[in-house]
Amino acid sequence: MSAALLVEVAPAHSLRLLADVRAFDTERPAARPPAHLRLEAALGRELADRLVAALSERRPDSAR
Repeated sequence: MSAALLVEVAPAHSLRLLADVRAFDTERPAARPPAHLRLEAALGRELADRLVAALSERRPDSAR
C-alpha cells in the first residue's frame, strides 16, 4: 500500500504516525527524569526503593 493511498484510507492514523515519526526526528530527544524518580512519583519512595533494590540483587545463574 502506498503512502498516498494510506492517507486517503486512514487519514487520522496517518497523521498520528506522521506525528510519531516527527517526534523521533528531533536533534535532541525530550529530557526525561531518571527512571527511579519516575518510579517514586508513580509508586511512592519506599516501594520504588524496594523494587530497585530487589531488581539490583545478584542471584545465582540457576535462579534466573
